[in-house]
Amino acid sequence: MEIKNALLVDDSKVARFTLSKLLKGSNMEVSTANSAEEALDLLSNSDHPDVIFIDHLMPGMNGVEAARAIRNNPATAHIPIVMCTSGKSAEFEQTARAMGVDVILPKPPERDGVTRVLDKLRAMPEAQPVTVSEESQVPPANDPDIPLLTEDQIAMAARAEVQSQISEQLHERLTQLFDEQVGYLRQGMDEHNSLNTTLINEKLAALEAILDVHQKAVAKTVTREVNELLKKLLDQHQRDTVKAIETLVADRNTHLREELDRQRDQDQEFWKSLQTDTLQQATEAARHQAEQVARHLDELAADRRHKSARNVYLGILLVSLGVVGLSLAWMNGLLPI
Repeated sequence: MEIKNALLVDDSKVARFTLSKLLKGSNMEVSTANSAEEALDLLSNSDHPDVIFIDHLMPGMNGVEAARAIRNNPATAHIPIVMCTSGKSAEFEQTARAMGVDVILPKPPERDGVTRVLDKLRAMPEAQPVTVSEESQVPPANDPDIPLLTEDQIAMAARAEVQSQISEQLHERLTQLFDEQVGYLRQGMDEHNSLNTTLINEKLAALEAILDVHQKAVAKTVTREVNELLKKLLDQHQRDTVKAIETLVADRNTHLREELDRQRDQDQEFWKSLQTDTLQQATEAARHQAEQVARHLDELAADRRHKSARNVYLGILLVSLGVVGLSLAWMNGLLPI
């Protein structure tokens, strides 16, 4: 069957809000009533819903009595009824189904539970009108088998029965309200925690994204600055290296120049000394040769005693002087070797 709109009957505003929110989350239109009497009035004066969600214990007519009234009305007997209750006993479920309840929905309702109920209702065929008989028939007042009671006994029995029913209903109602409130609080806390967890995860994801962007930006900036610094250091190192090499080469050239100058000075002193020694030796040799020539001339003069002795002497002397001059010229480098 098709389920598009629902009537929600509950005297608790919190319960109506919670279940209405879940039903609207399933793309359903929801109308509400805060009592069984108001629900029956709506059913008689407006369009009928596709399903009725009704609370078990409510002031005045309870959910079971309302379900029986809905089933006894041919105009509303076909509408599926979902009983919302915290009672989970098999006996209660059997009684509720006997009164015309189709599905039991535990309170507080959960999304998965509501989804399962809607799926179950959609799988059901169209309901036929069902008439629920009274639980018991009142025996005739003139039955001779029933003993007659006094007014006091009837009043006491009625008072005891009323007190018992009131106490039982009050206990059930308080227990149900307590369980419902605890369930709603727990559900609200779970939703709040889930929402906070989702928000925290979203914030963390956003912060991680921002941090990742900042890390990439910082890494890019650091890489650029490091590259620039390395380039500057490399250029400075190259300049320092070139300067050091130039300084070293200049010092080496200066040292070599000084060594060459010192070696040249030593060579000049050596050549001067060699020239002086050679000149002295040549002079001594020339003098010695001249003396030998003179002695030889004397000997020739003595032996020959003729006029040409003087000319010979002069010629030999000139030859000796020429030899000495050539030696001096060679010593001074004026003559090639």
